[in-house]
Amino acid sequence: MVSEQSDVFRLYLLRHARAAWAVPGVSDFDRALDATGRAEARSTALQAFTAGLLPEKIISSPARRCAETTAAFLEIFGNLDASYDERLYSGGLDAYLERIQDHRDAQSLMLVGHNPMIETLSTFLSCESEIGAALAYGYPTAGLLALDLRRPVTGSLMHRGEPAVLLTPALT
Repeated sequence: MVSEQSDVFRLYLLRHARAAWAVPGVSDFDRALDATGRAEARSTALQAFTAGLLPEKIISSPARRCAETTAAFLEIFGNLDASYDERLYSGGLDAYLERIQDHRDAQSLMLVGHNPMIETLSTFLSCESEIGAALAYGYPTAGLLALDLRRPVTGSLMHRGEPAVLLTPALT
């Protein structure tokens, strides 16, 4: 039986949670989440799980803070298809767009990355909306935006998406 492909591709954009400050002798790539960041990642993952926001695949920057944010989602969601791509650490907007295009036949994809690229990508792909206004002060750490993109999701035909959900960490 062949499954029908939806007319909508759901893209999840997750900025890594709060990382520790840079310290001498530790590279930017190796900066870990701090205690608040670990709580942020878990909070957003729990909210996403409760809301049924389940990506078909996760592609994360391999930088430690992104890998640790991804690990929180894998812990909450269980066995998800996750991989790590250096281009989400070192690449620009085109690298992120290429990852989306590479997985355009999927139903959904989560990218776990860094600012300014996550914010730039969300602005590039979003229609004007209340969610856009919520991001006016920047893309929050551990913020998760779900965008629904019409197909085809490729090249110059990539349509602007309709923001569906914006989750931010709920810390007490």
